[in-house]
Amino acid sequence: MKRIFLDTNAVVDILLEREPWFTQLQDILNLYVSSLVDDIRCSSMTIGTVYYLMERVRMPHNVVIEKIRRFRRCCNISSVDEAMVDSALHSSFKDLEDAMQYYSALSEGCDVIITRNKKDFVESTIPVMEPQEFLDEFYSK
Repeated sequence: MKRIFLDTNAVVDILLEREPWFTQLQDILNLYVSSLVDDIRCSSMTIGTVYYLMERVRMPHNVVIEKIRRFRRCCNISSVDEAMVDSALHSSFKDLEDAMQYYSALSEGCDVIITRNKKDFVESTIPVMEPQEFLDEFYSK
């Protein structure tokens, strides 16, 4: 069984239903609903970022909140605390937000980070995969 961490871009793809990633990510969420994986997480920081981005595309507040509520049924939230921020600030990651995501995933014992931007996580000790790459590997076992 796996513990999956979703990067912010993956959560945005789910909530804005951006294809082709939306369908792939829905398949990943269904693995959790079907108890084929132990846990799916994103950081608390991601939820705030997603809310901001969805409002920027002029989605009404109540629609945004309802989408996030539905998403929460199959995704647990991990924190980003001061130790993680400090670790990110002292890391060799090129992007602070990605470093904070990484340390959040690391603190939760996640087995994989799902993102569309693997190059942003070259410093990761956790395997990093694109959505379809994860599904291909999951079903090949």
